Amino acid sequence: MGEPVEANADRVLLGASLAFAGATVLGSAVAIRDQLPGEPLGMSVPLSVPVGVLAGWGAGIAAPWPMPVGAVIAAAPAQREPDAFPGTVCAVIGLGCIFGTLIEPVTRRPRSWSPAAGLAIGLNVAASAALIAAGLHHRATARAPRRHSRS
Repeated sequence: MGEPVEANADRVLLGASLAFAGATVLGSAVAIRDQLPGEPLGMSVPLSVPVGVLAGWGAGIAAPWPMPVGAVIAAAPAQREPDAFPGTVCAVIGLGCIFGTLIEPVTRRPRSWSPAAGLAIGLNVAASAALIAAGLHHRATARAPRRHSRS
């Protein structure tokens, strides 16, 4: 009679992590095109934007690539038992990305954004929020008492 709730929560979490990865790819491409380096709290590294993105530093409008990779790996339902850990990891990554967006100087200069940069920032925040929501839902589902149906 329908699929287990855990399977649906797994799919939602994986979908949110893939959306987050897509937003990161878009943000990275726009940051490279618009030359928007990552400068959290005004700190910078002596790297070009493309090298900074590849090195895992991120960019002014994109999460560092280890974040979406970690989210996708955590969300991949590789034949595991129901567990709250993947949801927790994804929620924390989403929160970290929103925090990272807020501490980037480019975020506070909307008049300097190209239309693509504004789109990338919006998608980044939306995908991060979806990752948080999916992570919290997955965590709650994994912790909920199991009901066994009689077939």
